Amino acid sequence: MALAALISAYRYANDEAEGLRSTLPLAGRTLLEHQARLAALAGADNVVVLAERVPVALAQAVERLRRSGMRVEIARGVNDAADRIHPDEELLVVGDGCLASPRLFRRMVKARAPALLTVPDEPDRAMFERMDATVRWGGLMLVSGAFLRDTAAMLGDWDVESTLLRRAVQGDAERVDATAGNAAGRTPLLVDGIIDLEGFDRHMLATARPRGRDWPWRHVFPLIEGVVAPPLLRRGTDPIWFAVGAVTAAVAAGILIAAGWRLAGQAALMLSGPIAAVAERLAGARLSPLRWSGAFFIARSLAAVAALLILSFDLAKETGWGAWPVAAMLLLAMGALAGEQRILRHLPGGLAPHWIASLDGLIWAMLPFALIGQWLAGIAVLAAYALASFGFVQREVAIRVVAQASETA
Repeated sequence: MALAALISAYRYANDEAEGLRSTLPLAGRTLLEHQARLAALAGADNVVVLAERVPVALAQAVERLRRSGMRVEIARGVNDAADRIHPDEELLVVGDGCLASPRLFRRMVKARAPALLTVPDEPDRAMFERMDATVRWGGLMLVSGAFLRDTAAMLGDWDVESTLLRRAVQGDAERVDATAGNAAGRTPLLVDGIIDLEGFDRHMLATARPRGRDWPWRHVFPLIEGVVAPPLLRRGTDPIWFAVGAVTAAVAAGILIAAGWRLAGQAALMLSGPIAAVAERLAGARLSPLRWSGAFFIARSLAAVAALLILSFDLAKETGWGAWPVAAMLLLAMGALAGEQRILRHLPGGLAPHWIASLDGLIWAMLPFALIGQWLAGIAVLAAYALASFGFVQREVAIRVVAQASETA
């Protein structure tokens, strides 16, 4: 069943000078944009913003969402909103100023409509609307388009959210406990001013850390990202510039090596990894996929291969032709490893361990050899590393294929 989202954007912040709750600044954009992207990630292909007034900040936020490819409409009243949503669509209602985690959005859309997100009736959640003596509404609701139309027909002067909530409660809606399995304890929030968003950008970055990558991405790059990414996120820096910067650093590495500055080239190659990680971290925090991420990775990989070939050419002039078969062995082993990893990913439990050779793993493993000037020995060790990784992954593929065949037999 198709899913639409209705985001309320008509209440002002506690300090009216701050504007609407929905236009409060968050990660260089607005709260509304974050809500809309959360809804889209949960499966909503149509977002309707319910706004009695459309100040400039709100119009600009909607326009940015549209430019990113999202289908977003502004409704000036509940009847207008009802007309924009098909009666047979499921409707995810996002309360004005509600900020919940992607996990809670996913839980809500998997529930059976009508459904309500609930939080305990505790003093620190007094801003949430009370449902009964034990729980309050957590700001997310799943109903149908027909339910919204019926509510609009009898609304009168009643508040949209409160009326939808009361009707859902009377209809014995399913209750989804927001605190169940929520170890982070940060969401949902009901934002009523800039102060409520203080520090939330750091939470967004923490939850956006790429998973399942190699050992530099898991253990080295986060140390750099933690310093660089927060101010960039607050300024609204476009991640694409860091993706371009990562490729540029890798290209510069080849130029530096060709000019005889090998250590500088090694440093540029190493730097390209954290720059690429910052780009992905910023994009993840904004809930927006990094544009052309695959093309950027291929370009960076080709630049690294070019740097290796340039280095091998220099080494061959110094030590003889032996540098070429070692470099060729490294490249062939990595190509074979990539093929085996593609097969492994399509098998049950097919995730390679983080120590397996990878682009950044090889680059950073070269550092000790670069520091002592043993470049050829370093390439030989990297080739052995790649071959060992290929052998391990090939063995894992064989084991899983046999196990899968035994299960189907």
